[in-house]
Amino acid sequence: MYDITSKKSFDKIKKYYVKKLKEYSDNILKVVLLGNKADLKDKRQVSDNKGRDLALKNGYIFMESSCADNYNVSDAFTALVEMTNKEIKKGINRSEGIFLNKEEDSENTSKKENGSCCIIF
Repeated sequence: MYDITSKKSFDKIKKYYVKKLKEYSDNILKVVLLGNKADLKDKRQVSDNKGRDLALKNGYIFMESSCADNYNVSDAFTALVEMTNKEIKKGINRSEGIFLNKEEDSENTSKKENGSCCIIF
């Protein structure tokens, strides 16, 4: 999430967070790039096209939102859950430890060092 009224916040996303996501994820990570404060269009420093371009370049979903107006707030989370759910239903991520529930595939569920289960969803 970045603040559309702050070019600095968008630049941090571009220069730092996108790099870290690529560096530490294995390309199964689902990302929604969210430009917040859409209600403050008169103070905008980052165009929606810049956000869209960054999202498109990196395979992210893009949305603008406003917590003040409750615009696209829940939709961002819904989109992320729907993307993840589609991957689970396709079975693409089963080998990485993403399962619908513990009982469904308990033979393939490994344990982390601290003993907690690796189930993500």
